Amino acid sequence: MTKPIIPTDYQRLHLKTVFAFMICDTHISQDEVSLIRQKAKDKVFGDLKIEDELAELIDHVNRRGIDFFDDYFKKVQRVEMTDEEELNLLQSAIQTIKADDKITQEEINFLKILRVLLQVSNESIVTRFPEVGPQFVDKDRFTDIYFKELYANYAKLKTMPIFDISDVQDITETIDRK
Repeated sequence: MTKPIIPTDYQRLHLKTVFAFMICDTHISQDEVSLIRQKAKDKVFGDLKIEDELAELIDHVNRRGIDFFDDYFKKVQRVEMTDEEELNLLQSAIQTIKADDKITQEEINFLKILRVLLQVSNESIVTRFPEVGPQFVDKDRFTDIYFKELYANYAKLKTMPIFDISDVQDITETIDRK
């Protein structure tokens, strides 16, 4: 009998990153949901049970509102990651932002906040993502005051809607399984 594979903190953080970037503009598009499903199929999140995890994340954001993001950013700071894992996190964040073909200022600011929390070098980011440009990666420009102001402005402007599990889960899938 094989032991179940326990998901790592990084795999959970990776899913939470895609989820956070999916909801940071207060809208869940089906293209973003499709991206999560494809990443789950490709085992980017390991063996996480995506439906259960998404239900838990939706419950968390509905209970905590905008404070969900504060929890998320603290998790980013706590999880130890290699440079490659940090780059993969950024890649997933960028893919999520681009998934619905609408890039909002909130998403750009959110990406800047994530960048500040990561340790990966500017050169590594520009090499992997030349489209983001040097103004994004220059971590030195993002002082603590700038970071706090950016986050405070984001939090002040946004009230989170109440999300429903049907936003991320095809209800017919649940019915078909019974």
